[in-house]
Amino acid sequence: MGYIEDRRYLKFGARCLFFNRLGGVSKPPYDSLNVSFNVGDNENSVNANIGILKEISDAKEVCLINQVHSNKIVFCDDTSKVTNADGIYADKANIFYGIKFADCMPIVLFDTKNRIGLCLHAGWRGSKLKIAKKAVKFLKEKGSEPKNVIATFGPHICNRCYEIQDDVASQFESEFIRIDNGKIYLDLSLINKTQLIEEGVFDNSVVDMNICTYESNEFFSYRRDKICGRNIGGLIFKDGASDRS
Repeated sequence: MGYIEDRRYLKFGARCLFFNRLGGVSKPPYDSLNVSFNVGDNENSVNANIGILKEISDAKEVCLINQVHSNKIVFCDDTSKVTNADGIYADKANIFYGIKFADCMPIVLFDTKNRIGLCLHAGWRGSKLKIAKKAVKFLKEKGSEPKNVIATFGPHICNRCYEIQDDVASQFESEFIRIDNGKIYLDLSLINKTQLIEEGVFDNSVVDMNICTYESNEFFSYRRDKICGRNIGGLIFKDGASDRS
């Protein structure tokens, strides 16, 4: 079992964790900590892996969504129900609010004053739909001030590896595109950081964990492996969270 953690959250009674693919029970090609029921893995194995996640994160429940490459953000009122969305509002203690990823970017936003947050899934479609910008506006509606918001970009495919074609490249401004030897690459980090800053989040409040899923064999990568599991990352509050809805 392995994970990386943004330790800034600890002083606010929260944890921001991104788990790698190690330490689970799934068999190849889903080996081993796969948390997705939709990739062909054995259901019992996935449930066991989610149990491992709960034990490590000390969560009573795990809230997941069915990620559909949208900019829809939902409340997690019932962890037994899975809703089509790409953002989860996080406000209750002892629930791990999780985002599945295998190249797309998992993003965690956290209001350090009001102790509420959002977990986002941002591929090129979600980034084009400006899910990060929408998320900050969502937090503002909940009483957050951008100056109090910190953000973390979990492992995702980097701009050295995220090759795209003209049809996708034409939907983004040139500052987010890199061309090398005739190949076109997209920078998910820069796109989403720009959106956060445009909504008032401070530049130095955004931390990129700087791990590329495509380059690191410790993480699932759909681009690299095609048939594979899904990593998970997200946010959990400990007792004493706001429990606001």
